[in-house]
Amino acid sequence: MFAKIRNELTLRYAIVMMLMMMAFIVVSSTGLLWILYQEEQQDLRSFTEEEAREQAEMYKEKTIFFQLPPKETEDVDHGAKIFYYVFDISRQIVATEEPSQLIRTGVLRIIHNWDASDGEVKLKKFLLPNGDRAVVMLCSMKIYDGSQVLGTIYVGEDISAYYHMLKMLLIMMVIISITFLIIAAFAGHSLAGKAMIPIKQAFSRQREFVADASHELRTPLSILQTSVEVVQTDNDQKLSAFSIQVLDDMKSEIRRMTRLVTDLLTLARADAGATNIIKEKFDLAATAEPLIRSVQPLAMVKEIHLEMSGDETIPIMADREKISQLLLILVDNAIKYTPKGGRVEVSLTRTVTPKTMVTIAVHDTGEGISENERKLIFERFYRVNKVRSREEGGTGLGLSIAKWIVDAHGGKIKVENTPGIGSSFIIHLPL
Repeated sequence: MFAKIRNELTLRYAIVMMLMMMAFIVVSSTGLLWILYQEEQQDLRSFTEEEAREQAEMYKEKTIFFQLPPKETEDVDHGAKIFYYVFDISRQIVATEEPSQLIRTGVLRIIHNWDASDGEVKLKKFLLPNGDRAVVMLCSMKIYDGSQVLGTIYVGEDISAYYHMLKMLLIMMVIISITFLIIAAFAGHSLAGKAMIPIKQAFSRQREFVADASHELRTPLSILQTSVEVVQTDNDQKLSAFSIQVLDDMKSEIRRMTRLVTDLLTLARADAGATNIIKEKFDLAATAEPLIRSVQPLAMVKEIHLEMSGDETIPIMADREKISQLLLILVDNAIKYTPKGGRVEVSLTRTVTPKTMVTIAVHDTGEGISENERKLIFERFYRVNKVRSREEGGTGLGLSIAKWIVDAHGGKIKVENTPGIGSSFIIHLPL
């Protein structure tokens, strides 16, 4: 149990750490990309405006465009390159400082399909012949002489180096995050183990107390029950009707207390691993028949129709005593919560798909169990109808013991029901 809790704590801690790291990577990468894009966008727009003015001045002086000498741009990291194309009104190139041969065709294709407004900067990506991805930023602006349009200038910057640098940075951040996550998971698992030590000690002391107290209480309870029975059978004592009633009530409460102590002792031993499951091969149907007959009087008192159906012979390798206790708990529980005139059916079948197993199903026509309560009914001391359970003498431990028996045999137990119509406890046990 503690190992499972420790693993769950570690898993939750790791998930929280992973989400935090993912958020950090996404926010930091997005923020860095946005800052770089804004800075490059502003620089490119300013450079485009400057080039457009210079081309207009040259046209006034020479009445023709001239190719400007290459500009010495400050390539801020990893050699980002500035290039430009100047087109006249007939879409002929009249001046240029071309990019590298590798991306030239892709840039011209983008310019040919350009649809952005003046001064707008766009980020474009395209594949190169060698399969790599090129990333460029482009800005266009018309060249004016007064109100006359002389042509258009396209200025761009090859930021592929920035793109690949950010991509590598993102990959490194992911790798580092995974490494730290693994380290944090191991550290969290170790810390969770240390945090569980005092809890284990407290639980162990509580478990020992419950086991010792339950064991010690059995003797005085047995003595009390025997004493009450002796007084009741003593013919020499002339007891009043009130005294007889008090003795009957005492006997009933002693029996209820004995059942509670027995259940507590069973669960305490189960928690401590002191209760051994002794498996033997027996016929489940033959074992269940006398058990069903033994509770028939209880069903007849409430006018409940109790029957058993299924296969005539079901060989199984299990603990006969524990399986009998499981059946008794489920049938008694079904009778307890089924109203007068209802029906309880016990079904024992053997299934072969998807694998061979024994299915025990106890159906009743009681009030059913709500969705929220279905998650809690196997918890200790939990009772769906507390008033009725108290009247019927229930302690809220029966289904906890039933689940422990099923788990100890490697099986599964589930509840299917329709509120207001009835419920079904279904158990699957391996052969």
